[in-house]
Amino acid sequence: MSAIKNAMAKAAANVPAVIGSRDEKAAALIIKAGKAAASMLQCCKEAAGMAAKQLNPATEIGARIDAVVSLYADDFKTAGHNVRALFKDALTLHAAGQTPVTVAIIGKDGKTEDSHIVAIDAVSLPKHAMREAAKQVREANGLGRKTGGGAKPKAAAPAAAAVTMSEVDGFSQWLDNLEPYFADSVFHGKIVARMIEMGYTVNKAVKGRIIKGSASA
Repeated sequence: MSAIKNAMAKAAANVPAVIGSRDEKAAALIIKAGKAAASMLQCCKEAAGMAAKQLNPATEIGARIDAVVSLYADDFKTAGHNVRALFKDALTLHAAGQTPVTVAIIGKDGKTEDSHIVAIDAVSLPKHAMREAAKQVREANGLGRKTGGGAKPKAAAPAAAAVTMSEVDGFSQWLDNLEPYFADSVFHGKIVARMIEMGYTVNKAVKGRIIKGSASA
C-alpha cells in the first residue's frame, strides 16, 4: 500500500499547477444570469402589449385571454412555464384594463403603501405587484379559482397576527429592491446607519464563504 501511495504522490507532484484566471466569456454569462430575471419580465410585458392587439372584445374575457395565449403555445414550450405565467398575467391586465386593483408600492418616503389604480397601470409595476394585480383582475371577473375556494383553511391560532397580501407583496418588493439599494452610494449609507441604530452591523461575507441559515436552504 505504501508503494501505491508513493506512486500516487509522485504522479500528483508531476501534474502542472493550474493558475486560475478570469474568463471573460464566463464573466459575461454571470452578468447575463444576474440580469435574466429582470429582462425576462420586461420581455414578457412587451410581448403581452403586442399580443393584446389580438384580444377579441366580442368574446368572454376568459376565452379572450386564453385564445391569445394559445397562439403562442409552441413558443411557451420552448420558453418555459414561468414565461407563460408572466405573459398571461400581463395580458390579463391589458384585457381588463379598467378593473380597479389595489397593490402595495414603495412611496417616496421609502415606506410601503397601498395604491388604488386600474389594471392597465399595473403592467409597469415590479413582478410581485403586477402578479397581485392580475390575480385581483381574475377574481373580479370570475376567472379561475378565487382565494378561499375549495377546502376551508384551518383557523389561525388566536395569538397569530394576520398578514395581509399587501404586506406580503410589500415585503417581496422590498426584498427585490434590497440589492440595488445596497449598491447605491446614497442609500447604502442610510441602510447601514439605520441598522446600527437597531443594534445590528452589516458585514459582507468573505468571497467563497457559504453562509448557513434558513435563507440558504
